[in-house]
Amino acid sequence: MNAGLSATTLGCAGSVSQVYNSLEQYRDWRLHFIDERQLRIAAELAQKNLSEARRAGLERQKAYYDYFAAMPVAERDRRFRDRFDEIDTNHDGIIDATERAAWRARQRVFYERPNSRRETAANEPRR
Repeated sequence: MNAGLSATTLGCAGSVSQVYNSLEQYRDWRLHFIDERQLRIAAELAQKNLSEARRAGLERQKAYYDYFAAMPVAERDRRFRDRFDEIDTNHDGIIDATERAAWRARQRVFYERPNSRRETAANEPRR
């Protein structure tokens, strides 16, 4: 877990108004988000009454976040920088609320496409 990062500092994962004034802030938020997702996924996987489909979806998510957590720092930071640059469409070094909202809309379209694994997992009831 990244010490010194509070929810106030980082904002909610779903917050469209969060502004990242630097790549470092974005990287810190991403690392915090990965830590939080790993904890939530582990807690849900510990439940005994998960359906096979839900457990499989969680295992896929866990593998994704574990991959990033174990990745060499230089590679992980390069990927974060690439993503930051992709979101920062005017390339001013800041991800503003408009750029963040546009990115989230683009991601929503991608993950809500028919037959996506995410759609299948989302339709699986949580217990």
